[in-house]
Amino acid sequence: MVTEAIKNNKEYYMKSLFLSDQFSRLDAWHRVDFLIGKGILEREYVTKNKDQFLNLLTTKDEMVMVHAWVLTRRFADSGYITKEDIIKRKEYLIPYIKQGDLTAWWNAVDLIIGHYLESSYLRPYIKIFINSLKNENPGIVSDAWHMVPLLVEGKVLEKNDYENLKKYLFDVLKSTNQYIRLNAWETIIDLGERGILNKKDLFPFKESAKELVEGEDMVKLLSLFDTYEEQFKNRLKNLDLL
Repeated sequence: MVTEAIKNNKEYYMKSLFLSDQFSRLDAWHRVDFLIGKGILEREYVTKNKDQFLNLLTTKDEMVMVHAWVLTRRFADSGYITKEDIIKRKEYLIPYIKQGDLTAWWNAVDLIIGHYLESSYLRPYIKIFINSLKNENPGIVSDAWHMVPLLVEGKVLEKNDYENLKKYLFDVLKSTNQYIRLNAWETIIDLGERGILNKKDLFPFKESAKELVEGEDMVKLLSLFDTYEEQFKNRLKNLDLL
């Protein structure tokens, strides 16, 4: 139910899409779907003033810009912005793609899967992403591997690009950082379910999986990934890890 406070502040929400502080303006645009759904904002008002959002895609503020790009696929699918709007500004994301910023890579491949950009947009920089799969930082390795199915789906990444690098992901299981270690387990299981990792890849870690479900990490994992013990164990069993 929409509270009276929200209804009575319709003018505030309309003006918030024009805020001079770019971070605050981005925060306001994050609420657009909710406000339209509740009848506080009209779709026509949002599309008419889309330049206030599009300007955030080209700002010099790196944090604002990269996180504004997170919204582009959703906004394009909803019809607030167009494919042409995205193509016109696509070069602004390239510097961050070249830096190996995984959020920028995720933004780009999401647009490729949505057919707003071509796979050729990312393919020239694929070595940069491949380097993330074997990065010295185990957190980056785990996060990058989690994105592999998306890049395969978007025809940006091929099996030959990552097949010989799987050991770097499994090495993350040795991390002393509990969160990174558990995130790696979730990534490994997800990749097994998606066929990126096969049962032969996973077999050497059968004993490690048993230790996981019998140890203290299990309680933290269930909490982090909002899952039930039986459900998680079934996922492991389906991959012959239990």
